[in-house]
Amino acid sequence: MVYHPFSITKCFSATAVVVALLLGGSLAPVQALVKMDAQTVDASLVYGMKNQKLGLSALLGANWIEGENGALLNVYSPFMMLATKAAKAGFSSNPTKSDLMKARKRFGKEVAFYSDTKNRLQVKFAVSFYGDSPGFAKNYNAKIVGFGRGKSFEIKPAKVNLDAVADPVTGGVSGAAYEAVNGYYFNFADLENLDDFTLLLESPSGPPVKFRLKNARLY
Repeated sequence: MVYHPFSITKCFSATAVVVALLLGGSLAPVQALVKMDAQTVDASLVYGMKNQKLGLSALLGANWIEGENGALLNVYSPFMMLATKAAKAGFSSNPTKSDLMKARKRFGKEVAFYSDTKNRLQVKFAVSFYGDSPGFAKNYNAKIVGFGRGKSFEIKPAKVNLDAVADPVTGGVSGAAYEAVNGYYFNFADLENLDDFTLLLESPSGPPVKFRLKNARLY
């Protein structure tokens, strides 16, 4: 059973969420990407600890998106980046307030960074996909095309991490011989304005890769 971090009702405070999770509560998924502050940092740590026995797909929940031709997108918001660290740290899966304090100490650098609302945060879009040559992935540029707050947006990543040499695979999708993972980092503040959007990867030497997302489903 996944212990989702936030209530569907917007009246639920982050502090109440932490308390509910520590008491073993199960809450519905958040409505849109989570803004980070001192309280949501705690909620992220508790969420990761409670769900540490699950596989990555269950931990990520709606942030795990399967595309066409075997492509896979994992969305690592600041909340999810910290939660995945906590899930791998070996703390109790039934955390107490004491466990939370230990986690805050273990990840002190990250806790300080994410708790400061003045810091510019990013969301990582990790894309696993297939191609026909070792260097196919480094030719893929990305952008987000979306709509929100009454207007259209086209957003380019603030940073990219391209897989220069893809791994050979056997029995790949549609006979593809190589698998790569590219990372595209977008500013959190740019994504806040979006409702529906598409992550589009394009290359002069390969087919486009698309993922359609709804901000309200991510956290």
